[in-house]
Amino acid sequence: MPHRSSHRTTRHLLDAGHDLSACLRMLPSGLFALLESKLHPVTVTNGHAALLHHGQDAFARFRFCITHSRLEASQTAAGTFTYDGPVDEAEQALLTAGFRRRRGAHAGQREFRTRGHWLTGADSAHFLLFELPLHPGNPGRTQGEFHFGEHTPYSPLGWLFHWLLEAHR
Repeated sequence: MPHRSSHRTTRHLLDAGHDLSACLRMLPSGLFALLESKLHPVTVTNGHAALLHHGQDAFARFRFCITHSRLEASQTAAGTFTYDGPVDEAEQALLTAGFRRRRGAHAGQREFRTRGHWLTGADSAHFLLFELPLHPGNPGRTQGEFHFGEHTPYSPLGWLFHWLLEAHR
């Protein structure tokens, strides 16, 4: 695995002439740019066109539309996705990638989160799979939403940080 390095923004990468579709990597721990064999954590800069990204490795059958960040809620990247397969296969892909299924908070959606920091839950990924296809003519595709960076409420102190700093923003 490449070495992790300094934080970047999508605006910085674009201004430096990088092709985002070539250098971005979506990992269960967040959005990264692979530059000179180093992974740089990336925060999406609001205000430019949506980034269409084809997942790799654990996310190989995912297609992401990365649209924004919400730094006031600690979210470094957010958007929507489609998965080339039914919802049960999408669920299995997320479980294989290290996500945990959570129940109850989002009616009509299957919720998944990564652990984040063991104590605070910081830098957790949050994926929601829509139970019903948004395009009934194509039931073989799953759609959903995602965001990276907030605190998971399922860690010893994460519930407090999530509720105080993020849930209402």
